[in-house]
Amino acid sequence: MNPVVVAWLQTRAAQALVAGVEPREHLRAMSHLRRLVSAEQAAAAFELAWVRAHATRKFSDGHTLYFTKTALEQASHQRVSAHRTHMYAGATHIADICCGCGGDLLELATVAPVIAVDSDSGRIAMAQANIAVRGLADHVAWFCGDAQEWAIPDDVDAVFFDPGRRASNGRIYDHDAYLPPLSIANAWRRPGRRIAIKCAPGIDYSQLPFSQPYAIECVSLDGDLRETVVWLDADLPWQHRATVLDNAGTHLIDDVSTPAQIACTGLSTYFYEPDVSVIRAGLVQHLAARIGATMIDPHIAYLTHPDAVFTPFARCWQVCAVLPFSERQLREVLRAHGAGPVTVKKRGSPIDTDALAKRLSQPHGVPMVVVLTRVAGAHTAILCTGPIHPKESPNGDEATE
Repeated sequence: MNPVVVAWLQTRAAQALVAGVEPREHLRAMSHLRRLVSAEQAAAAFELAWVRAHATRKFSDGHTLYFTKTALEQASHQRVSAHRTHMYAGATHIADICCGCGGDLLELATVAPVIAVDSDSGRIAMAQANIAVRGLADHVAWFCGDAQEWAIPDDVDAVFFDPGRRASNGRIYDHDAYLPPLSIANAWRRPGRRIAIKCAPGIDYSQLPFSQPYAIECVSLDGDLRETVVWLDADLPWQHRATVLDNAGTHLIDDVSTPAQIACTGLSTYFYEPDVSVIRAGLVQHLAARIGATMIDPHIAYLTHPDAVFTPFARCWQVCAVLPFSERQLREVLRAHGAGPVTVKKRGSPIDTDALAKRLSQPHGVPMVVVLTRVAGAHTAILCTGPIHPKESPNGDEATE
């Protein structure tokens, strides 16, 4: 959308039109809108109505904000942004580079004055509209232009950089092809300036174009990995951290201490599936040491423990049977346990889990989980029930903000 259309969307007349749109009835809604306004305005009004119907999944006030569909898909969840912004406490002047429609800017502007930078004038206009909705207009200055041609003022002591990771032909996986490339951040490094770079969750750490010091944080929300953040020059005590956001709060585990070598054992009574943030941060052994678990294979990110131990960093399943993988034997054991619907998980196995789950499932019976993995190098099937939800002990092991 261009700035003229964004300005029109903020008028009372346009807001009334948007409020009357039913996003699930595209043809009917567009036909009605085109009788009242131009084709461009009709398309913009319908898109905003669709966005607002979905934006409350990410923003508490999403029904009042301004995004395009693509921008909303790319925007950080409000809880993820709030957690990241917590790391900017004490900053005096922030630069939000590639601010887009302002999803992260809404949080950053509550900490310190911000300069918002983007090359897309339409997205800048939407970001300005969102900042106005939150009543933060006095906290933000604007620059519409190429970030590679903009010099960060010397008094900026914190930077948030969210480069574009999508092109017309789909996702961009090579950080050198990011828009702009990650390496541009090297030119912004100064003593005392903290820089956070939002990267694709699956980025290859070995290919990062940065010299030390930097740290990597992997953030999950309700079990889904939402982002990987590279913190440059942040003077942090850890190099890798996993952050788990859930209904209970914010939980942190890092590599400040190095655990002793974790033993590999056979399956015990309970099976633990570490949160994806823990796996991506390389902290599976740290988690094992924290809860007293062992590994089932030196190369597989699964843990086991004789007890059901509470941890926000893993899901816990009760082990019912362990056997060498054979579909025929697996079917017999499931039948003996009265299994009904079957979910199949895997790690280190070539099996098509969806197809196998369909073949194993029955319409009635006990829901069960089959985990296909390697135990001591052997292809193994683990039958589980759960997940189990152990109660948190008074001296719980999680760190919270």
